[in-house]
Amino acid sequence: MKFKVTFYSEKKIKTAILLGMKTLHIYPTSRSIRHVKARYRAENRLLPTLMRIDEFEHRLMLLPNLKMVDPLLRQLLLREASHFEAFESLKINRDLVRFFTKGEAIFKFFEELSHEEVSFDALMDADAYAEFGEHIEILATLQDRYEEILATKGLTDRLFLPKIYQINRAFIDQYDRFEFHLEGSLSHFELNLLDQVAKHKPLIVHLQTSRFNRKLQERFAKRGIVLPSEGMVSFDLQSRAILSVDSTPSKISAQVWHVQERLEQIPLLLVAVQQMVNEGIDPDRIVVILPDERFKEQLQLYDRFKNFNFAMGFDYAKEECFKRLEAIYHYAKSFSKESRELLLKYGVIQEYLDGLSFSQSVGVEQFFEMLEPVGLDLERDMVAEQRIRFGRIFTQVHHPLSTWLFLWLNALKGLSLDDVRGGKVTVMGALETRGVAYDGVVIVDFNDGVVPAIPAKDAFLNSSVRQFANLPTKSDREALQKQLYKRILEQAKRATIIYALGDNRTPAGYLYELGLGLGDPKRANLQLLYPQVSKISKPIDPIIKNFDARTITWSATRLKIFLSCKRKYYYHYVQQLKAPQEEINEGRVLHEILDKLFAEDEQFSDAIAMQKRLDYFLEEHPQLRGNDPKLHYLKALWRAKFKPFIETQLRHFSAGWRVMRREMPIGGTIRGVPFKGTVDRIDQTDTATLVLDYKSGSITQANRSKHLDKLTDFQMSIYARLLEGRVQNLSLAFVEVLNGGKITPVVALEEKSELLDEKIQELLSITELNCLRTEEVSQCQYCDYRLLCERGEYL
Repeated sequence: MKFKVTFYSEKKIKTAILLGMKTLHIYPTSRSIRHVKARYRAENRLLPTLMRIDEFEHRLMLLPNLKMVDPLLRQLLLREASHFEAFESLKINRDLVRFFTKGEAIFKFFEELSHEEVSFDALMDADAYAEFGEHIEILATLQDRYEEILATKGLTDRLFLPKIYQINRAFIDQYDRFEFHLEGSLSHFELNLLDQVAKHKPLIVHLQTSRFNRKLQERFAKRGIVLPSEGMVSFDLQSRAILSVDSTPSKISAQVWHVQERLEQIPLLLVAVQQMVNEGIDPDRIVVILPDERFKEQLQLYDRFKNFNFAMGFDYAKEECFKRLEAIYHYAKSFSKESRELLLKYGVIQEYLDGLSFSQSVGVEQFFEMLEPVGLDLERDMVAEQRIRFGRIFTQVHHPLSTWLFLWLNALKGLSLDDVRGGKVTVMGALETRGVAYDGVVIVDFNDGVVPAIPAKDAFLNSSVRQFANLPTKSDREALQKQLYKRILEQAKRATIIYALGDNRTPAGYLYELGLGLGDPKRANLQLLYPQVSKISKPIDPIIKNFDARTITWSATRLKIFLSCKRKYYYHYVQQLKAPQEEINEGRVLHEILDKLFAEDEQFSDAIAMQKRLDYFLEEHPQLRGNDPKLHYLKALWRAKFKPFIETQLRHFSAGWRVMRREMPIGGTIRGVPFKGTVDRIDQTDTATLVLDYKSGSITQANRSKHLDKLTDFQMSIYARLLEGRVQNLSLAFVEVLNGGKITPVVALEEKSELLDEKIQELLSITELNCLRTEEVSQCQYCDYRLLCERGEYL
């Protein structure tokens, strides 16, 4: 393929400067502009005129006597627009709190269609699902109604910009040419804006092409500009001429490390940064990239020497004042015990709350007056400014206090506090890297699902409809993120990539696309995380001497713990360390309710009678009494899930089965080792016996038929062995109480029982037990003893 290439000579550039040619350079972010300024100063060159892309687009457009709607107000106006009968079929809750979440998805959908110039009619032709066309019509009506409401208030929304803006010729005429430093993607609307500029002035686009931004290349190709697939390209959008191409292959020089726990990445990150400094890289030229920006909280916690500056700032929502208001809001919504305890934690006086009526409708100024005793944090300028803006938007509006709290919290949660500590090493998210280059790059959390981040599921359009309408797909969005990582890694002199494997994490497949592979395991120096060397001596693996399995009465649970983790067995059964009890042990409560259900009746033939009995025991159970919303929700959930359970049980009883025993203790020896257990239920017919075990959760592990070498739950095999010879025609099954009430037979029982015999033989051969921690670290996540074992988040 041939490219038309024109090169500007140094002499020609100097001549243009001398003639006073005024050029505007457009960059993606403020940070990229700061980097350009620093480079020009270092080279002792005159600074060009610089502008961010968003400001450039804003200056290009003139709006016909309309003001842009406030982000908070737009949600309320959209909710107002949704009050028409057909909207009900979308099953979107109009409750203020729920609608705010859905409203964001609706606006995202509207904006994408508008800026990609896809009409609702074009979507109608997509073969999606039966009600798709009807739903699209409803959304089109919603958008029209929203636009009408805005018009009555002299407002507009950014989603309507493509059809209402006028080009600002006066702004364009201020410059002789434009240079657009493009990184990322451009919508059809943005491309059309650039075309409008290029009609009047040269517009030079600088772009790095690769296989990850082919969608963008295709959009330029439709404008007659066919770009090389790999390289740094500059072209003139006005003349459609390619001005320069640098197709020199770029090589990524990166080391890849992996650890087990996520927090172990931090000491490795510190080591990687120190290595770069030791090699002569200026700390100001080193960046730490957080694909998941929430990780900044942990990183800041261990940055005791304040080496880092966090470009993304810190969320105001983490501040105590915000948390206090949030606690009041949760109390207003539920009045639960947990919310009262949270209020106490944040120092909110109960007497103050008792004097408030959360359902009383008040104006915005009265709302702020009511909040004054708990503090509004107005000493922060940004909070004071937000209050002024908030009051201006909602003048003459009345809401209940709980609604005002929700709206005010939403107004505050988008605020960000700048990091003013002055560290030299920059920490930023992936998007902030646009338009900047660093000599040293460290990236953490390089795991699947994080790099590239998986876009949120589209609430309205699936991938096939997106492809049909030529809208960006999930793959397109992921590819753009990959391009960001590729570019910043290629421009770095030294790079380190780190990922964790714990909690079933997997390395990002993108590592292979970069040609880097899985890298090397690393052991983190945890002393880097703490200001002092720990005075706690490293525990030696406990040893149980004179271990004799025949002197212990085993249960299925005890055996399962023993086989899963010897250290947990030691803590639980030898040291007898008891974990804190849950407020409601759902499994135990469920068993007790079902035990009472069949205490007087060995079978049921009427669904209504059975449902009434279950409802009665639900209401009467001591742990399920009270006004806590969680209890009401739990009981409502169980009532719904009991319905298929009742249907299954009635079919079971109609086949002749009767409940003969409940919560029956059994005991005996298996291969000379004592065992005991409690059978949930034993049913019988005239010719057969069925042992039933209630399960409230999944039975996948307990009833596995493959990889039996990993089986640790031998409960049903133990029951089968202990009941051998006592009953005839014995079979065993699980009752999935909350999963359709299914009665699922135990599979591979004979093989599991033989495996149980092998495990018992292994038990008998042990005389000294070394209580090691399990190698299956994923088991530690919810273990009660993970602190003692220094596993999981307790590094």
